[in-house]
Amino acid sequence: MKKFSEKPPMIIISGSCLNFDKERKKIVELIEGLQFFVSSQTNCEVSSNGTALGWDFFQIYFDPSFMEKLILHFPEISKEEGITLEQQFVLWLTKQFKKRKLNYHLKLNDIPYESTSGFRLDPDNYRDDSLLEDLR
Repeated sequence: MKKFSEKPPMIIISGSCLNFDKERKKIVELIEGLQFFVSSQTNCEVSSNGTALGWDFFQIYFDPSFMEKLILHFPEISKEEGITLEQQFVLWLTKQFKKRKLNYHLKLNDIPYESTSGFRLDPDNYRDDSLLEDLR
């Protein structure tokens, strides 16, 4: 029997910096500022992921609804280069840190998705042979 986690689906962004203990406070301050701006107390977590070769790695967990609220207030997020909204959000977030002279290397680690089995076909958008006859 499969057991699924109890945590709600989260957008996970991984990042790296030189001193996580010092930088964590600055990361949380920026996120709290964004939460205040969109007047939303969302579930967000910033935690260490270990160190390697002098770099500290961390992960930021975002509630997808928080990202949606930010996109409403900052439409420029959807003008970033990423393919998905989540990728655009990460690029925008990186720029927000850079504006504060904080240079973190962020990348999208995981996005929530709905698991499906097989294809989903919309019966209202079916093509049938009669459509093909009209095209001839």
